[in-house]
This record gives sequence, C-alpha cells and structure tokens, in this order.
Amino acid sequence: MAAAFNFAFLLLILFTNSCLSQLTSFSYQSSIPLKSFVDCIQTQQSAQFFDISKLDCVSCSQNLTFQEASPNGQSCVCKPGYKYLRNFGGTEVLCQPCGADQVVSKSGYECVFCPNTILPDKLGCTPCGDTTISPERDMEGNLIVKRQCLTCANGTRTNADNSRCEVCTNKLFNASHPSIGENCACTAPYQQQDGFCFPQETLPSTSAQTTSAFIIPDTEPTASKYFQDNLLAAYAMCNFYKNDTACQLLGNLCVLTLYQYLTRNLNTGPYSNACEMHLRLPFIERNFAPPHIPWLFYVSNSIERIDGEAVLKTDKMGKVYTFDPRSYLDYRVARYSLSGEYLGLSDVLNGRIQLCKDTTIRLNAAFTFGTTYKQTCKMDAIDFWDQTKYPVEFMDLYLEIEKNSQKSLFPVPVNILNYKSLDNAGEETNRGGDGGKMLVRRFFMVDNVGNIPANGGGSAQMVRYAKSIKINVNLVSGTTEGFIYPPALDIEYGKVSKTDADGGSTVDISFEVTYTYDPNDYKRDFRISIGVLSTLGVLYAGYKTWCWSKRSGRPSIDFQTIVHFFFFCSGTLANVFFVVTFGMAFYWLIFYKRQSVVYLVHPTTSQLKDWLGVFVSAFALKFLEVAHMIFMQCMIDVFFIDWERPKGVTGSATESGKSKEVPVSIWRTYFVANEWNEIQAIRKINKTFQVWAVVFFLVVVGFENTATKDPDGSVNKKSEDYRSEYSHVYRYALAVLVFLVTAIVQWIFFTFVYERFFEDKVRQFVDLCSMSNISVFIMAHAQWGHYIHGRSVHGKSDTNMKEMFELIKKEEEDNCSKRGLLPNDEQQTFMMAIPRKLRQRYETIRAPAQLEIAQRNAAGRGVGGSVLKQVEAYNTINRLLCAFIDRSMKECDYVVRPKNFLESLMDTEFDDTAETGIFYNDDGHSFDRVLFYGNEFTLIIFDMLTFCVADLIFQNYIVAGVITYILCEIVCMARNAGGQKNLAKKTLVDERFLI
Repeated sequence: MAAAFNFAFLLLILFTNSCLSQLTSFSYQSSIPLKSFVDCIQTQQSAQFFDISKLDCVSCSQNLTFQEASPNGQSCVCKPGYKYLRNFGGTEVLCQPCGADQVVSKSGYECVFCPNTILPDKLGCTPCGDTTISPERDMEGNLIVKRQCLTCANGTRTNADNSRCEVCTNKLFNASHPSIGENCACTAPYQQQDGFCFPQETLPSTSAQTTSAFIIPDTEPTASKYFQDNLLAAYAMCNFYKNDTACQLLGNLCVLTLYQYLTRNLNTGPYSNACEMHLRLPFIERNFAPPHIPWLFYVSNSIERIDGEAVLKTDKMGKVYTFDPRSYLDYRVARYSLSGEYLGLSDVLNGRIQLCKDTTIRLNAAFTFGTTYKQTCKMDAIDFWDQTKYPVEFMDLYLEIEKNSQKSLFPVPVNILNYKSLDNAGEETNRGGDGGKMLVRRFFMVDNVGNIPANGGGSAQMVRYAKSIKINVNLVSGTTEGFIYPPALDIEYGKVSKTDADGGSTVDISFEVTYTYDPNDYKRDFRISIGVLSTLGVLYAGYKTWCWSKRSGRPSIDFQTIVHFFFFCSGTLANVFFVVTFGMAFYWLIFYKRQSVVYLVHPTTSQLKDWLGVFVSAFALKFLEVAHMIFMQCMIDVFFIDWERPKGVTGSATESGKSKEVPVSIWRTYFVANEWNEIQAIRKINKTFQVWAVVFFLVVVGFENTATKDPDGSVNKKSEDYRSEYSHVYRYALAVLVFLVTAIVQWIFFTFVYERFFEDKVRQFVDLCSMSNISVFIMAHAQWGHYIHGRSVHGKSDTNMKEMFELIKKEEEDNCSKRGLLPNDEQQTFMMAIPRKLRQRYETIRAPAQLEIAQRNAAGRGVGGSVLKQVEAYNTINRLLCAFIDRSMKECDYVVRPKNFLESLMDTEFDDTAETGIFYNDDGHSFDRVLFYGNEFTLIIFDMLTFCVADLIFQNYIVAGVITYILCEIVCMARNAGGQKNLAKKTLVDERFLI
C-alpha cells in the first residue's frame, strides 16, 4: 500500500515539472502583422485565402490546378471543370476534375454532358437558344447526365436560368384578347407596359405617354421611374380589366401628385397626369366610387368640387362626447401599400400618423377628446431615405362612432394646404377659410420613391414628408349635447433634397389637434358687455369730471377739464375692460374644466384676438390712470397749521421800546411734515408679500398646472403624462383669481387685526398732530379738500418731557376737553368745501413766496439765498388758516355737518360753497384719498394687470412676479419723490429737513 502511494506521488512530481517546463518555454506574442485579403497572393503552387480567425493568409488545400481563391478572398473554390467532393470553406474544400466531355452541374457537385458543345475553359454548355431549355434534372429530381435542348410551347417562355418553361407573365388572359404573339412576344397591335402586354386601345392617348405625365409637380424636373413603369399599366388594368390593386395604385399615383389636374381635360382631350386618368374612370357616383375604384375627391356628378365648408358642416356626428367619463377620438386608417395592396384597417395610436417620436402615453394623448395637442420636433432629413423605417404607405382616415350600440366609420376629409389648383394658375386655394377648399380623402406620410429618376435610378433625389398635420374638431355650438361636426385633417407637405440631407440638414415637424366652436355667441356676449359697460363707464367718467370741475371752481369746460375727462375715462374703461376680460376668462376656465357633456372648448387664437386687445388696453388705460393719480397727488396744496402761541416776551427791550416775543419752535412742524412724507406712498397691504404669495401658490403649490388646454383640472400631474401648452386665458383667470383672493385676505387681516391690535399709521398720524398741536389743511382741489384738526386740547405742545407726560395723563383721565373741532366732540378729520374767497387770499399770500423760490432755483442757489418772503408767507398763511378755523373771518365762514345719504353715495356736494364753506364729518380716513393708502383698489388692479401682461409676454409666473415687484417699487419711488418736492413747495418747509 505504501509502495503504491510513493509511486503515485513520484508520477505527480514528474508531471508537474513537465508542465512547468512547458510554461517556462512558452513565449507570449504581443502583436500580429496587419493584413487583409488584398495581401493574399497566388504562388506557383497554390492560391491563398484570408483566414478570418487568424487574420492571416493561408494556402488552399489543393494546388492551382484544382482550386483558386473565392471572389471575396475568404475561402477557396473549385476551378471551372472541377466538382466539389467537400466544401466547408477555407481549407476544408476538396475538388475533383470532370471528364473531358463533361461540365460541372449548377449545384457544383456533379458532372453532366452538354447537349451541344462545351464553352471554352469548361465554363458551361453552349446555350440552346431563346425559346429552348436544357434541364439538368427530371420531374422526380433525378440527374439527367445527358442533357438535351427542348423547345418551349406557345404561350410559355424560358425562365431566367433556362431550367424550365413558364407561362407568359405579360399575357392578359381575356376572352376579347386571347393571344398576344408566340413565345410571349409583345408585338403590334399590342404595347408593353410594366411587364404586361396591353392592347393599344386600352392605354391612354399618346400625349399622356410623354415625359411630362411622369413628372411629380413641384419637384425636380425629371421623370419618375415609378411613374414611368406603372402609370399607364395601372390605368389600363383598372379601366378595362377592373383590377382592384391597379385601381388603388392609380389612386396612389394621383395622391403623389397632390391631386393636381385641369378641369378642362376631364371631358375631352388627352390625359396629362394620374389624377385626370382617375377622374375619367367610369364613376357611378362621384362622391362614392364603384367597388374597385378608390374614393379620392369630393366632387359632384358634373365633376365639380363640393365646397369644403358644405362638407364640414353637413351634419353633426351622432356620438355624444363627454369629459366625465373621458371620451376619445377613435380614428382608424385604411392602409394601402404603394403598389395598391390593402394592408388593413388600423388605429392611429402609437404615432402611426405622427412622425415625431415620444412615449406611448404622450403620443396617444392627442386623441383624448378636448385636449388641445401640439407636438413639434426636429428630425434628421437623411432618415427619410430609409425605406424600411419609412415605407411609402397611403391612408384613408375614418372616425369610428357608436350610436345605439352600432359602430360605424365616418370618412374624415383631408385638406392639403399646399395643394395648387391648376385651374387658378397654381394658386394655393386650400389655405384660409373653409369656403372653396378642395377636400380629398387619401394622404401619405413620407414619399421616398416617387422622385427616383427614371434615367438614373438609385435613391430619390428629393423626399416629401408630412411637415405639419393638424386635426380640427368643430363643436356644435348652441347645444349642450356634446355633438361635433365632421372633423378635418389639414396636412402640409415639405420637401428636402438629397444634397441637403447628406449635408446633415434637419427638418421641422409638427402635429396638432385643435378644437373650435362657433364664436358668434361669444362675440355677441362680448360686444354687448363691452358696449353697455363702456357706455356706463364713459358716463361715470363724465360725472367724475363734473365733480372735479365743481370742486376746482371751474364754471365752464376748458382744456384742463377735457384732459381730466380723458384720464377719468381711462380709469373707468380700464376697470370695465378688466371686469369683462376676467369674467369671460373665469367662465371659460371653470366651465371648460368642470363640464361633463362637452359644450364648450378652448377658444382659438383668432377668437381671442378681440379679447387680447381689450386685455392689453385695460393695462394701458390703468397705467394712465395710475400716472394721473400720482400727478394729482403730487400737485395738492398742503399746509401745516401751527396752533402754538409764544410763551411770553424777552426781558430786554427792542430799539422801539417794545418787548420781543419768544419765538415758537419749528421742529414740531418739521416732525409732522416728515411723518406725512413717510405715509404718502404706504399701501393698505404688503406689496412684497402680495407678489411672492401669488407666485408661491401659482408655481410652488402648482395651481398653474390647471391652466393647460386640456380637460384635466388637477393641480398635481404626473411627469410622464402629456401636458398641453398653457392657455393665456386660463393663466390670466388663474392669476387674477389668486391675486384677488390674496389681496382680500391681506385687506381683511390689516383692517380688522393688524390696524386694530398692532399699528394704524394713518390714525397714528392724526394722534401725532394732536400731540404736536399741528393741524393739516389739505386742498386736493382748488375749493375742496380735507382737514385734520390737530389743535391740542392743552393749548400747547412745545414743552419738556415731564410736562408732556402730565398732559397725556390728564387726557387719559378725561380731565380736559375733547380733541374734536367742535366742543365735546371727538371728530378730528373732515372733508371740506372751502369758500372761494379763502382760496383767493391763500393764493395771493403764497404767490410772492413761490416767485422767490422759483427765482432762487433759476439762479442755481437751490435752498440757499433769501427766504424772507417765504418766511413771511408761511406766517401769514398760518394766521389766515387759524383765523378761518376759529371762525374769525366774517367774509369766510363754514358750517360742520355730516353728508346726507345721497351725497355719500354719489361722492359729491350739492350745496353752494362759494361764500360759506362746509366741513363734512368722515370716518377718520377720508384724507387718505390723497395718499396711496386710500387708493388700494386702483393699485391692486394695476398690479394684477401688470402681472398678467408680463406673464402674457414671458409665459412665466416667476418672471411676471419679479417684473410686478420692480414696477411697484418704481411707482412708489415716483410717488415719494414727487410728493416730497410738492410738500416742500406747498408747506414752505425746507426740503433739507424732509428725510
């Protein structure tokens, strides 16, 4: 046992050493010579072939007498006169010579005797003749060693390799034409066309056989090989032999010419193209052809076109279309090959009539009813030359409808946009309205065969393709039953040359589905609402102009009155246009998205033309109104009445012997002026929060997803689903709705919460006036304005801190009189109609000061220079207004009363205030009319229109928000800058103290 184990172990060691020695002796070959089959040569002994495994030249298995290299150089083959004993390629080829009077059979594995002589070098047998054959095997497949020449019978001919006789394929077996000549010869009175022998009378007239009949219009001016080979034969087979496939082929050739024909050639005269041949066929009824003839044209019995509008408005379809449940447009296409073979009835899903590539979900979304669909792409033009990828197919479009559980197909008319009418000197009559259109039935997607030239062959010199396809679905208006009129397919063909395609050019492709309805109801409602409301708006603007002229003391109509009337009209018409455009947009959005049975679709671009014009006009007019408002607010007359009295006289006497009063500090006036300056451009709501809250809800939350041109009104949409393009109308309605809701919420919050519990800057200003012993006299117009009674109940405000606290405590404990203008009254703010004499005296006193300021500015001294007249005017106006408020002027008096209901409703005054002024009690906020604070409604509408116009231009809510915010800031800056200059000018307060 041990000995056997030791012997086995010894053998293992010897085997291992042997392997190691072999591994050690192996040398790794890092490279091989680069060769190809052209490097293989023929030596004196044998030929060489290229071994695809070794990538090297290898000699054949037999010498040059037996074998030679194959034509592709990758194997060896037997020489003529040698048959194969084995043939597996490469070196696995073995050859054997045939006898001296034998040749190799066609299979290469046998030797046979020739019926005649042998060709030189044993290349084969001498041919028997054109009408004889020499088969190698009999009917049972046995080898005929001694071949013979056999003559083919009449009506047959030899096949390609002379192995058998076959029936003449060009012979048309028909009782009226039984014979066409011996051995398939096509002789007079017959003519060869497309491999068939036709009687001369069955072919079109001679003029149709000229080159012009085979040229496709609007392409390269060369005859088409396919037309030249098939046109005449197709006509003859269809017209005389009623062959279905030939008739379909003739119809396809007509489609390739884009249906061009001359009407005068249809009754008499020669044929000039395929469509004229098709229309000269014996139609029973022009709209619906006999069974074997394809229906291509919408024409009458007299071969006259039927008006396209009549076809598209014939009758409503019987199917009811709904959004809930979702309806689909079930289109079907009857498909035909170029040669006329019927390929079947297929649906149009998965991009069958869409050249652009996309996911199945997005491609099929085009046929979801109500979805306004648009797909565009760029394609490499060279791809159209691939006949495997883009075979030439012709389609007849149908719409499947179901009524009373019975399905039927409705033929969909086709409108070729670049069809050129030969009757109208090549004019493209199919563009524009429906009237006068030439509607057809059949279309193709890509034609890469028709332009293959007859003389050159090869590939097409130009390819035509469906550049744009648009399916128009017209809803039956005036009903809520969800019916549609017959849809139509608009198609425009483009063309690209082989030269451009080889140069890498691309083509633009588009596919659309649009929905329309009769705009008459919309236009009527739109025009009525615009007309009625605009008339009311103009009347209201005239009323506002009358109020302005009355308050401005203008008894007659002058140029300024007309200018103000224009701006008042701008404001009222802007509001009217905004209400109408938003109302219609909101109606379209809500009722389109929420309808069940379809009765409303998205308006088309042409239908929105008037709406867009009114919308843009609303923004322009609102801009004029805001500019006018800013100008008016920056031109008001404001004066701060200082009620403070001197505290006494100085101890020393003046030169005249009289004591000098201690002057009152001006700092209280400066302080109140600065506070007024600060509140001039504040808003009722926070404009920054307003803009960004709107953008947040529209973009981040995703409300804008509901503004697409499809029935889907959901906020959250899947990324893989098709999303229609956004609608300007829906985006406008959505933006205004979110903007309004956000503004109303802000207004409610600031009015009822923030101003009540935190801060009310307007009321705080009134309190500040009372504590500063300063009243504000505001003349918004010449004889009308506002008054803030700020006279201190303590008689003074220019005091130290301790005394000020004591005065405030005294007022808190109700140990003093009320702050109001009248005794025991808290009313501090008033609207006022001032007497004409007061206004005249005010302007007389202020004129010298204004002249001094103007002269100082003209001299370039700015705020420097003499200010004596300015100071004097300030003191004089202060005394004048104090005396008026205190009723110390007999010629200028006033009464205090509330406005009656009609005056409040109409915002006007009916009493004559030329001699006696009237102070009207208000709600404490009436003076904010001269501030932005009291014009929030106007500013909100302006912001909304700005936001929507920016979105209309950029189709982006974020960009619209940025633009709106910037414009808001610019408007506020303009108001602040103009208001500050006006404040310094009218109050006679030095502008350097307005900070």
